[in-house]
Amino acid sequence: MSASKNLANRRSIDQLTRLTLLRKIYRVLLNSGRTYAAFTAKENRLVEYLKDRGEILDPMSGYGSVTRYSAKVGVKSYCVEYNLPQFLWQMLFSPTNVDGFLRASDRLLNQRSRWPRASSIAVASDEWFPPQSESILIRLFEEARRALAGEVPSEKRSLQFSAALILPFVGRLSCSVPADIVTHVKKGGMCVYEGWQDDFEIYLVALATSLEKAVSGIRERRHSLKHGDARILNFPTGRFRAFLTSPPYPNHRDFVSMFAPEHAFLDLIRVPGSVMSRKASVDIIGSNFVAGRQSMPPATKTARRFLKSILSVPRNETAMRHDRQYYVPYFEHYFTDLEKAFANIEKSLHRSAEGFIVVVNNTHRNVVVPVSDVVMEVWKSLGYRATVFDSKEFFHVGTKNPRARGLRARHTEYVIRVVR
Repeated sequence: MSASKNLANRRSIDQLTRLTLLRKIYRVLLNSGRTYAAFTAKENRLVEYLKDRGEILDPMSGYGSVTRYSAKVGVKSYCVEYNLPQFLWQMLFSPTNVDGFLRASDRLLNQRSRWPRASSIAVASDEWFPPQSESILIRLFEEARRALAGEVPSEKRSLQFSAALILPFVGRLSCSVPADIVTHVKKGGMCVYEGWQDDFEIYLVALATSLEKAVSGIRERRHSLKHGDARILNFPTGRFRAFLTSPPYPNHRDFVSMFAPEHAFLDLIRVPGSVMSRKASVDIIGSNFVAGRQSMPPATKTARRFLKSILSVPRNETAMRHDRQYYVPYFEHYFTDLEKAFANIEKSLHRSAEGFIVVVNNTHRNVVVPVSDVVMEVWKSLGYRATVFDSKEFFHVGTKNPRARGLRARHTEYVIRVVR
């Protein structure tokens, strides 16, 4: 396929449809640039507010919305993300890297004759990737490395860049089915090999279209991106005068489960930083794995009062056992992790820094989970003024729990302003 035909095809593919069999989370990301728990136009306005302070820090950056908004308004960003699939998505769409990925996509499209072929139409398996899928994906990974030759500075970055280029596609060759929670997926099922090459071509074309849109009209291409844990990362001391972030919400889910097929692939090709194992999954802030994890009660009084209050709510014996065995440890870990992360992040802030933290309070046992108050208490203990800058209520009715009505369905989003 010629480069001119590639460009023509890019203009013709504006939206990926369900017919491609790509996982929904990546279809949505490629179509709209954002998905579950991503920033919105409100945060774009916050970037506008902060831009005169210079480089903007996002220490828990998810899908990289802060970089996207910063590039548009002409200010540098410094983003940190621990969950490897989200980090690799940011790497793929960082304005610093887009030109190299566009050239590599063209090279891959021009080498379709080198793509591996499947020996069967479909297969059923209890694994994420049966042997034929593994073989195809490893071959595609190697083709991606060849296509990226000369575009990346080091061997480690070559592994990451190559993984980033094909990761949104790997779920297409997995044996998996959507879970009852829209963002999650279950292992086991059928993989259809018929037409996978056409889907890969469509994916590459759609990716190139999205990459071109991502850098259209940007005013700043210099952005920093680090793979690391905000609780322990060695941030540059006193560097940032502006920050904007949104930590994981306490919704008893984690982003490891959301990207389970992708983590399985990263583990297969041994890209450093995969957190596929159950032990490593515990390390993600907001992880729903609590078994075997050492109890560490939070330091904030607000979090302690909340934990005490949910244990005093009248309920049946089963609910009491669930609270003791799972929910109380879950919230303990969540709030303790936030406290650690913010204490570590604070070291990177200039004495004149200003920032915003976007959080959501939901409910448990009809008790409001006080994330906003805990966040403000933590920052006040670090010597800052922390106030509610903006708030908005919304309701999730008719979701997984049909009894979610009234307070149970209420969520409140808070934008917290932090300044010396």
